[in-house]
Amino acid sequence: MPIKKLLFITILNFYCLSMSSQDFISVTKLETVEAECELFLGFDNQQNTYIIKENVLTKKSTTTAYQYNNLGLGKITRVDFQNPLQIVVFYKSFNTVVLLDNQLNEIKKIDFNLKSTPVTLEAVALSSQNQVWIYDSTSSKIGLYNVNNDTIKWISTMLENPILHYESDYIHFYWTDVNLSLYRISIYGAIEKLGSLPKFDSIQLTKNNNSIYQLENQLFYYNLTSKSSSKIAIDEKIISKFFFRDGILSIFTQNEITNYKIILP
Repeated sequence: MPIKKLLFITILNFYCLSMSSQDFISVTKLETVEAECELFLGFDNQQNTYIIKENVLTKKSTTTAYQYNNLGLGKITRVDFQNPLQIVVFYKSFNTVVLLDNQLNEIKKIDFNLKSTPVTLEAVALSSQNQVWIYDSTSSKIGLYNVNNDTIKWISTMLENPILHYESDYIHFYWTDVNLSLYRISIYGAIEKLGSLPKFDSIQLTKNNNSIYQLENQLFYYNLTSKSSSKIAIDEKIISKFFFRDGILSIFTQNEITNYKIILP
């Protein structure tokens, strides 16, 4: 084979391999454990795992397990456990929020049906300074509920579009609207449009407003700045839920949780 042709093929193969490596993010499997639950929620900064089975919330460590249930409030809609000392449980069908301590004892139950001004909760997340983020679908506004004095401070104007996904990091509330636009608002009311996201079935924000998202039983990492997606190479063919924290990617299938070590770009 002529040297020039051989050199060309070598360069072409190197280029193809380089492009391929950019499209995939590799992971290292750490362990697979049985999970007797209907829904795996994730784990907190103290490595406690949160699951739901038969509408009972369970917090498990290697040595202890705590449970909370309130069947009178219907199905649990969402649990915010980013602060293990103040866990927020949202019951959408009863328009109610329950605050729990680190052993899942009930601290306070807030029924927003009883407020002087009607509030229809669509989103609930923990904020800073003993406050809770809320989004009212009736007024289409974001507010802060003060746990200490039982008051609501509305800090946004009416949102143009409904919320598709949301999460918080205490001082900011992030949301994606039905047009896949990503926004955030601070506790002081400053709103920023951060960019646009790809179509997803579920999503979780990571550092620098990047994200991991699930689409049709595949996981991808999305870079908001470059607007590029990279497939995450996992073994699972069916994904019920995923969760990412501190370099660990957890995949929940029908009856087990697999943990992977992942290094994001």
